[in-house]
Amino acid sequence: MMIRNSLLVIAVLAPVTRAAAQSPGHGREVYLERARAAYRTSAERCPAQVQQWIESSKSHVLFGYAPPAGPVWLAALAGSLYELTGEEPYARAAAKWLAEQHRFKQHFPEALRAQRVEYKDGLPTLTDFFHLAAFAQAYLRIRDSGAVTPEQRAQIEQSIADSADFMLVFPEWGPMNRAILRAEGLALAARALPQHPQAETWRKLARVLARDSWAHWGIEDASIYQPVWLLSLIHYADIVADPSLFSQHTARYYFDYFLHLLSPAGTVPEFGDARWNESWPSYLACLERAASEYRRGDLKWGALRIFEAMTAESGDNIGARTALILTDAYRWADDSLTPVQPISRSEEVLDDVIGKKIIFRNGWDRDATYLMLNYRDEGPFALVPRDFLRHTITVEEEKMHHGHSDENAICLLMHEGAVLLHDSGYRDALPSGPYGAFRADYFHNRLVGRKNRRGREQPLLEFLRHSGAYHPTRTQKIDFFTFPDAEMSRTRVEDERTGFASDRVIVYLKCENIFVVFDIVKILRADYYTFSTLWHATTVLEQGPQHYLTAIESIGKYRPPQTQGLLIDFIQGGVRTHGTFPLRCHWQDEVTIYQTTSSHYRAGGIETFVTALVPHRRGTDVQPTLQAIRLLDVDPPRAGVGVQLELGDDLQFVCVKTDLAMDVLTENARPRYTFDSGRVSYGPFETDASFLYARQSGDKLAYAAANMVRILHKGNVIFSARPNTFTLQPDALSTSKYGLSKWRCW
Repeated sequence: MMIRNSLLVIAVLAPVTRAAAQSPGHGREVYLERARAAYRTSAERCPAQVQQWIESSKSHVLFGYAPPAGPVWLAALAGSLYELTGEEPYARAAAKWLAEQHRFKQHFPEALRAQRVEYKDGLPTLTDFFHLAAFAQAYLRIRDSGAVTPEQRAQIEQSIADSADFMLVFPEWGPMNRAILRAEGLALAARALPQHPQAETWRKLARVLARDSWAHWGIEDASIYQPVWLLSLIHYADIVADPSLFSQHTARYYFDYFLHLLSPAGTVPEFGDARWNESWPSYLACLERAASEYRRGDLKWGALRIFEAMTAESGDNIGARTALILTDAYRWADDSLTPVQPISRSEEVLDDVIGKKIIFRNGWDRDATYLMLNYRDEGPFALVPRDFLRHTITVEEEKMHHGHSDENAICLLMHEGAVLLHDSGYRDALPSGPYGAFRADYFHNRLVGRKNRRGREQPLLEFLRHSGAYHPTRTQKIDFFTFPDAEMSRTRVEDERTGFASDRVIVYLKCENIFVVFDIVKILRADYYTFSTLWHATTVLEQGPQHYLTAIESIGKYRPPQTQGLLIDFIQGGVRTHGTFPLRCHWQDEVTIYQTTSSHYRAGGIETFVTALVPHRRGTDVQPTLQAIRLLDVDPPRAGVGVQLELGDDLQFVCVKTDLAMDVLTENARPRYTFDSGRVSYGPFETDASFLYARQSGDKLAYAAANMVRILHKGNVIFSARPNTFTLQPDALSTSKYGLSKWRCW
């Protein structure tokens, strides 16, 4: 890595398995230089920002007194730079901003102060849990400097004390960012003022608030807040000098989780409450620290990839808070580690209990194809903290906590640097926007279901809208396979309150770079229902009888490359209708593409949607692709759904069973299934498999299947389990039974 004229020039990361991203020993200096540059810019801008705050309204109905944060972050950055460089001007600047922070109290109206009981003992200098830690840490870093005058020292210590005491008003708890940030601030306050009468109270409350996060899973399914939480937890471990954090399986899990979620854009995709690239400094710092702790080059590679991508996007325009985190990265980075590009491809990230994310990817370079599915529900853990939040603050719109109704949603799809599908963003108002924006299910790339029949002329968005309150569901992974030519996931959402369960099966045809999405609904209770699959974009470039070519031209200020569009092909027609409606999403005007159907269903009934998602080079004809994909005839109808693709010289077949319980026999004997009880015909194939992929090249046939007894092609058996005697039977059955056992896959 070279620095020329103070501008960073980063070498391109070679898309190979073992590739050094930089020359060891030089990379961390870039963090410090960026922090220095950001300090100069922030120091120039801060006075005007403060003046703007003074001249604006201070009537904060929701949060009360909220002094400007800029001076706090600037002081914290100056304090950190002083500690790293020993340069006294940084210490003088930090002392000035810290000592003056209390002056903003005079601008808060007395009438508003009197309305809030928490101010009865006086207005604290800091009210935000984000700021106390930065403020106290800055003081600790400059405390022994001769640049701090006695008057400044007295005022700073008074500000720390009244702000730490204010944390006792609402000691919000749980395994989440707001609790561990409080713990970090209180622990630092106690360290900064060890002789203060309240120091032990602060220290004790810090331990109480940290315990829910220490060696526990976080409850925030949100890409903004997970790294904020983990970074603060690292800070707390350092404050209390307990390195055992890094031996905990939970900490190791989250470091790997962050790395394996990384997209070709060099960022963790949006899911839950999120903004594009919002928390990249926290992700970077966490990965740098983990790389050094565990001596792992792949974590180092992840940190460098984030930095390379995000600084290329933001340039020199980073603020003091971002720069402050870069100084953490500078402290923790070890340039003796050789960056190593990860070798994983499509995978579960990292499990089907806590993470509940599935990634399809064909590489780690910038042009790779990448799709992330999120099927995370609230989960069966941390019930008491979740209930505390539910009963303490207004979180009706959230999947606890900071989560969205994005179960079985595709949060990001990328190809050749273009963003083809993305997620909805954070709320646009407090406590949330109209109808739960942007957290409600219809803001996401997923299937949504509603009770009742939609009227023929009723706009779909009007029908789908509700209060926005979160609708609890349960999710689980059914299957995930990576076969040589095709990869598949099957995940389920159970919506007992509405009365249906839906499986989303995603099949990735790797050579053709096509995703076929099967949405399969099983009715739990007879009623009228309306089901819709929704896909979001900023622009519709082209549309036809059953297809749309879409693009995403912006995600806020980010402008992704426009070389690719997304072909959305609604393969299954019939009584389903399709169309578009405008929707404000991610604080910008977007368009929703939908396919929908309404009907009365009996319990056990099945409804399906089949959609092909095809990255498509802009300006080329979509017709050859559309003509190559068609539905297969299936018997019995609705027992399965299949697609044939004729691309080049090959025929490909994707066959999915709709009801995985159809095989189960009434008789309580083992095995409780036969080939005949689960057999479904898909064009030339007949099988009881839950999933079958086949490729026919001339007279050669290759296949991959899961959970089956037998496969036939044009009447010929190409796979069959062998007969076995099953002696372990229920007590009522006195004799053994002969049968065939299902194979997991082949």
